[in-house]
Amino acid sequence: MTRLLQFSFVTRLIEKVAFKLALASSGWLQENAGHKWRTVMRIRENKGAPRNFERIRQGQRYPSVNLVPQKQDIEKTFESGVSRSIQDDMQRLTSATVSLPRWAREVAPFLANQLSDHTRRAYETDLKQFFRFMEGRISVDDITQLKAEHVIIFRKGLQEGRVTGRPMAQATVNRKLAVVKSFLNWLRANQVVTENPAQWVKGFPQSQESSLQGLSDEEAAKVMRLPNTNSKAGALHQAILTVLFFMGLRKGELIGLKMGDIDKVRGVDVLKVRGKGHKVRVIPLTQKVKNAIEHYFWACSRKTSDKDAPMFIPTKNPRTGVTEKPLNPNAITYIVAKYAKKAGILKPISPHSCRATCISNALDRKATHRSVQHLAGWSTPLMIQRYDKRREDLKNSAAFSIDYDTAEAG
Repeated sequence: MTRLLQFSFVTRLIEKVAFKLALASSGWLQENAGHKWRTVMRIRENKGAPRNFERIRQGQRYPSVNLVPQKQDIEKTFESGVSRSIQDDMQRLTSATVSLPRWAREVAPFLANQLSDHTRRAYETDLKQFFRFMEGRISVDDITQLKAEHVIIFRKGLQEGRVTGRPMAQATVNRKLAVVKSFLNWLRANQVVTENPAQWVKGFPQSQESSLQGLSDEEAAKVMRLPNTNSKAGALHQAILTVLFFMGLRKGELIGLKMGDIDKVRGVDVLKVRGKGHKVRVIPLTQKVKNAIEHYFWACSRKTSDKDAPMFIPTKNPRTGVTEKPLNPNAITYIVAKYAKKAGILKPISPHSCRATCISNALDRKATHRSVQHLAGWSTPLMIQRYDKRREDLKNSAAFSIDYDTAEAG
């Protein structure tokens, strides 16, 4: 009886697989289910694409595109029951190839032109979202069908959450629109299109106020006191928090620090920071920051002789055991959130909150806008207003500075 039930179960599974494969081999699925838009945008999922963009640009056919994405799961489940002919059909379907339209060949060189890995990943995501949203609206083979109204619909879809499943802030929508406009300008420069319809689509008014949360001086000091500096992890965490709060580094800048970035310039200890656009700025290393970093080096037995080694590395790695590597960006976020929670801070706090707190603290202590701009690594001082989280502090209001008692009578 048991063998009969097993045979019946396997038979039903084989019938289901056979039905799916029959459907997959039908003309309808080949024309619609593996839609060209989705297939074309998968070119960026090949990690080697930026290095091989010339090959893609020249129109060579892209490697196999999987029309049956659950092939491995099916093989594991039905290895003993699926016939050889069915496996042959699966192999034939999964070896399908497509030729890329001319506009799609420009995606790889456009991304390769960006200097930052982080920027390339963000632009890649934005372009995938845009062109997948265009699926069914215009032909994949004729990008010239794209009109301003399509971009307007995309903007509205981002705002309402119809693109990613969640509504996006206006600043995020503006950034994604800027990427689309930039790519279409690239296509125009390479004579793929004659005009950029996205240039007529307006972004949302840029608010001068950022939603980023900052900390008070008391909260920041409490957070930095919490790590147990007698442990390796605590020494690492305290050094990271100190660098964030006292130097205002971005998360990526902190992760990118190397041992050789600590230097002396005209007798002053400095830290060389690689910011956006690979620009290097030199920031004085105050004694508090220097002490925190040196204690971390001592507690974790870090050798400073290897100038190319990452400055901040994991203290342990249970999964692979490899610790000689930069920290994961999520680890920095975790460290900041962990100690903010332990300090009793209920508002959402991130590494960028530490940056805003640092900038606000410097402005409170009468630092010039020019020096704050250099500390933060901005190309324009206009960003200072967005990051100054205390300019509306009632205790520091200009109202308290107004006094007419000393004015002469008459």
